[in-house]
Amino acid sequence: MAYGSLYDPSGTFVTVSQVSPPALGQKVVFTTPGPLLETAPFPPGPGPGPFTDLEVLTAGVYEISMDLTARLINATNLAFNTEVQFRLFKNDTTPVLESTFESFNRITGGPGGNPSQVEIRNTIGRTIQLRLAANDRLSIRVIAASLNVMYRYPSIVVTKIAN
Repeated sequence: MAYGSLYDPSGTFVTVSQVSPPALGQKVVFTTPGPLLETAPFPPGPGPGPFTDLEVLTAGVYEISMDLTARLINATNLAFNTEVQFRLFKNDTTPVLESTFESFNRITGGPGGNPSQVEIRNTIGRTIQLRLAANDRLSIRVIAASLNVMYRYPSIVVTKIAN
């Protein structure tokens, strides 16, 4: 048996830096570990986070759930898209392609060229199953983001379901 979780319950919005593939964006940051057994927050250290990774200490098949609340703001009188995509990574460099989750909005200008503003907040996430080796570290990274994107309430939960 192994399980673990990381959260940020503060409600504080974190600004996402603009990024376009193939460049990688920032890691999602967590402040609070949940229950942990055979898992550990990373980077290790005394006291509370910030943490960017969750390390599994035993090999096996894990169910991994990730979610967060995304905030996309679009204020313009031109056609404009606001979007963000997140993806799970193993050991900082190996993307888990089936884990991508995203939010997107589009707005066109208001009547007569007047500016329109649309704000969208939604909780987005994904649950996958993945075979992991002992000491694999999991992180969520931004893989694409436009301007005016933020997130809050991120969580990652891992549960070992088989050896």
